Amino acid sequence: MSDALPSFRLPAEQAAYAAVLADLAGRDRGDEAVMVFREPSDPDAAVVADSMIRAGNVSDALYARLLAAVDRLYAPPPVTRAVAFDAFGTLVHIGRKRHPFERLIRQARDQAQALPSPMVQSIGLADYAAALGLPHPDAELAMLDEELATIAPYPDTLDALRRVRETGVRVAVASNLALPYAAPLKALLGDLVDVWHFSFDAAAIKPDRAFYAGLTDLLGCEASELLMVGDTWRDDIVGAVKAGSRARWIDREGRASYARRFIAIRDLSDAYPDRRRAAQMTELELVRGGIDANLDDLHAQQWALEAANFRQILRDAPETEKAAAKRALNDHYDTRDQPETSRAALMHSAISTIAARKA
Repeated sequence: MSDALPSFRLPAEQAAYAAVLADLAGRDRGDEAVMVFREPSDPDAAVVADSMIRAGNVSDALYARLLAAVDRLYAPPPVTRAVAFDAFGTLVHIGRKRHPFERLIRQARDQAQALPSPMVQSIGLADYAAALGLPHPDAELAMLDEELATIAPYPDTLDALRRVRETGVRVAVASNLALPYAAPLKALLGDLVDVWHFSFDAAAIKPDRAFYAGLTDLLGCEASELLMVGDTWRDDIVGAVKAGSRARWIDREGRASYARRFIAIRDLSDAYPDRRRAAQMTELELVRGGIDANLDDLHAQQWALEAANFRQILRDAPETEKAAAKRALNDHYDTRDQPETSRAALMHSAISTIAARKA
């Protein structure tokens, strides 16, 4: 299967993409796999495609995950009951970064390695310095105060949180951070957030599954009903999809690699609803949206076409076969008022059509 190569940041990325594409095209269900690989708008497909391109080959485990993404095309669209946002780099930024905790760790590396990280325990800066056997950290406390005083939301943050809540979807802030950074976040965003889930409370750090399991427990939703939005690919995207959730990657500077672009957003206004605007969607996403919006009418058309085919068979059948043909037609008429909710056949036809045109 041939493919016009898209633009890439690096020649090595393009070469790896071409090698993976050739491998996929020769496999069972290759047309479907190639289509999802080329336009991985499913978050797990984007993670898989990114991993394949970085490796330059296709492992059996990654191929199985890619086919699982294909199979999701035939299923009803997922329901989103909660949206979780990472904090720093996603909702807020620090105007003047001083890294006071890191400064303490550099002063007592051996002791720090023997203790839990301040990211997974509820401990302040002064107590952490004492635990490390260091003197009272006056300089570091001043640095911390400077950091906390310069925490501010991005221009799109407050409006994005309001828009999500207006849809009736629960909002969470889910972040890896140390205790002192929580209070400023709550002061800035508190009225717009339903659930706070911080690593120092959870005793787990993204991308660990335990972190995401705790998050869905707090939200009272299934993993598949959660959309995670964040700026760190490994923690917020890979971690979320491995936990069974969906994800959007906030890429404010537009530096995403090829596969990551398909689930990247430039600002939070595109985070939810978790469909991109029409101009940003792939052809298959547009077709899928059209099928979902017109499913009843499309099934009615399909039923009518099949009925016409059965009538033609009845007309053309020899006398010895007319009774069987009439029974088949009557059986089809018996299904007329039965609701059809499957989109699999329609999606399969669409995928075949698009794949054949691009072959």
